Amino acid sequence: MDGHIYTLAKQINDELNKNEDVILLNELDKKLNNSYEVYKLSNQKDEALEKYLSNKELYGEDNEITIKSLEELKEAKESLQNHPLVKEYMEVYSRVRDLYIKIDNILLGDFKKENKICQ
Repeated sequence: MDGHIYTLAKQINDELNKNEDVILLNELDKKLNNSYEVYKLSNQKDEALEKYLSNKELYGEDNEITIKSLEELKEAKESLQNHPLVKEYMEVYSRVRDLYIKIDNILLGDFKKENKICQ
């Protein structure tokens, strides 16, 4: 039985690796990791987050300095999320995630239902 399960899992994996969206996601992942622009935007977002958290701890949530740093954080996040490569990656990622959820539901749906009944 274990060998049969392994064979089926390998077949699913092989088919997933042929899926256009999975292939595209892997390509986009490489592009993201090699993009200096995205790296810079990501660092700016991280620095803005650190600044905001530090200001929040030092001055409190309602302080003008903290509020300004929160706005800077929002702008940094928005800049990163609106980069064309990041937007494309997220769109494809969403499709691949949905595909994995469907597969999970097909393979484990009955098991999940049984566990809910037992709880």
